[in-house]
Amino acid sequence: MIHVDPPFDLGETLKGTDDDSNLINTHWEGAIFSFPDVDRSVGPRAGRTRRSGAAIRAVCVRNTSGGALVVAKKVLKFDLTPGATTGRKLLGSVDGQGSAVNQFGGVGDNELTTSVASNDLFWLVVGGPVEVLYKDGESIAVGDLLITSATAGSVIEAAAGSATIGMVAAVNIIGRALVAEGTTSSTTGLIQVAVNI
Repeated sequence: MIHVDPPFDLGETLKGTDDDSNLINTHWEGAIFSFPDVDRSVGPRAGRTRRSGAAIRAVCVRNTSGGALVVAKKVLKFDLTPGATTGRKLLGSVDGQGSAVNQFGGVGDNELTTSVASNDLFWLVVGGPVEVLYKDGESIAVGDLLITSATAGSVIEAAAGSATIGMVAAVNIIGRALVAEGTTSSTTGLIQVAVNI
C-alpha cells in the first residue's frame, strides 16, 4: 500500500476480536504492504541493518483455523472454504498450514516467535526473500520452483508427479529456492517468494 503505514510490523500481530468476541480490524484483511528486508532482531528501527536491497511483500491475514497457529517459516494456505469469504476478502484469511501438494498460499511471517491466536491478524509473505521449511528428504537445488507439500508447512520442488498439471503456469508456485538442500534432513532454506495475488 502506498502512502499508508502498516497497522503493525513484521514479527507482530494485530488483535482480531473485541472483549465480546466480535471480529475487529476487518478492514485490514487482504491489505498488502512492502517492508524492507532488515534484521529486526537488533531492536529499534534505527539500529536495523539491511540484509538486501529487496522488499518483503506481505498480505495482512486473519487466522481462521479455529485455534492458535504456528506460522513462522511455514507454508500457510488461504482459507478458500466455500461461503466463508468471497470477493475482496477471499485472500485475507488463512485456515492452517499447507498440508497438500500444490495449495494456494504463502509463507508465514519469519519474525514471529509465538503462535497466532484464533482470529488475530498477522503477515503472510507473498513476495521477497524469506526462510521456509523444506520437506524432509527433499532434494532442492538453487533456482528450483517450489510448491506446498503434503507434509504440513513445508515445500517441495514443483516437478513431474507433483501436481504440475502439465504446465508450470497451472501450478500455485510459492517461489524459487535461493539455497540448496540435500536429502538428509528437513531444514529451513532461503527462498524468493513469488506468489501471484
